[in-house]
Amino acid sequence: MTCFFCKGNMEESTTIHTVQLENCIVVIKNVPCHKCDKCGEVVINGEVAARIEEIVSGFEKVLTEIAVVNYSAA
Repeated sequence: MTCFFCKGNMEESTTIHTVQLENCIVVIKNVPCHKCDKCGEVVINGEVAARIEEIVSGFEKVLTEIAVVNYSAA
């Protein structure tokens, strides 16, 4: 896979994904992705994006300001 921005090589990796909700910030660690070895651009596939949506929706009514969750454990 080639990076859309710099044409570098996209390698399988993990990243941290952060979402700011109305009442909470959700930090998801170890999210599977492809990351450019030159510029660091991150691409997440549709399946992972759908799982992130599920994880985040579980925190929308939680009474906490910051939630940190591991992708594989969620």
